[in-house]
Amino acid sequence: MGIDRDQSRAGDLAELFTRAPFEDAGWDKALKALASETGSSRAQLLALGDRNTAFNWVTDSDQTFIDEFVSIGGYRPDVNYRVAATRPPLELSWEAHYAAARAVSTNESYLDYVRRHDAEFGVQMVLSQRPGVLFGIAALHGNRDGPTTEAQREVFARIGPTVLDAIRLQDSIEHQGAALLQGSLEAMSSAAILLDAVGKVCGMTGAARDLLGPRTLQVRARVLRAARQDVDLALQTQIGAALAGTRTGPADLWLHADEGPVLLDVRTLPRQDWTFGFAPRVIVTLRAPITPANVPPQRLADALKLTMAEAEVVMLLAQGHSRQIIAGMRNVSVQTVVAQLRTIFQKCGVNREAELVATAGSVIEMVSR
Repeated sequence: MGIDRDQSRAGDLAELFTRAPFEDAGWDKALKALASETGSSRAQLLALGDRNTAFNWVTDSDQTFIDEFVSIGGYRPDVNYRVAATRPPLELSWEAHYAAARAVSTNESYLDYVRRHDAEFGVQMVLSQRPGVLFGIAALHGNRDGPTTEAQREVFARIGPTVLDAIRLQDSIEHQGAALLQGSLEAMSSAAILLDAVGKVCGMTGAARDLLGPRTLQVRARVLRAARQDVDLALQTQIGAALAGTRTGPADLWLHADEGPVLLDVRTLPRQDWTFGFAPRVIVTLRAPITPANVPPQRLADALKLTMAEAEVVMLLAQGHSRQIIAGMRNVSVQTVVAQLRTIFQKCGVNREAELVATAGSVIEMVSR
């Protein structure tokens, strides 16, 4: 009877992980069940990427637990004895291996961290390791739970291959989503570059590839870089803010290509509750300036309910001119141009230059037919 009950519980646990990629909070449910079956307060699923932590989920913990882990460098083997004690994929590490790693090097910051959060003991397993990312699961034990037992470690060892299969399925789903998004952008002839959770390029349309070049943008080791150092600094800042989901002001950025200026727009994509970092997180769109050939400003003014002066400002902005250059061309102060743009934004129902250029481009395209 005991063996049958154990097999049934193991089957239930495996079923939870198998369904995890398809259900709301499915991974959280499965990990909590794993914690329960291994006598643990918390279970952890972790992906260590080549930009530190790509994914780190710990059941029944608050954001402080994760933030502190990152702040003390918890992904580093010289800091975290769990990382130092990792073994080949699908082999267990537990308290005996932790003790051996701590005998070589003990980091007091990490020890203080796990003791304050009551997570000093436990068992872990690397599920897969490939260039750029390592996936692992762990059961975190504290003084309340005590060290792991052999029976608990057996549960952990049996479920490992099933968790790996579920991760591969999640991986496939996320990559498929990225491919579908890229295909949609291709169909719209959009020049767009997709970045994953660690800021690496995970997709690019043909129109965007055509705008890459030694004097504009390049992709090196899957990192999007601008040729000019000052532009690249601004680009990396905007990408970092987009990955963090924060806004630091207008994200419009101009590049100067052989064919003329190109407007870059960096946006955060909607995030899923559960993603392992493969799904696109940021989209960088590249928009060549509008060529308003033979389009009188009056046509744009009529369409957008602007004054003639405001329409002329929009036309110059759409050609890639900065606010300073527009001010010089119109013999007014930069403050005047800024004030005009504020009014134009209100009238057109937009908040940023990129949105205004897109709106103007649509109007120009229609009136040029």
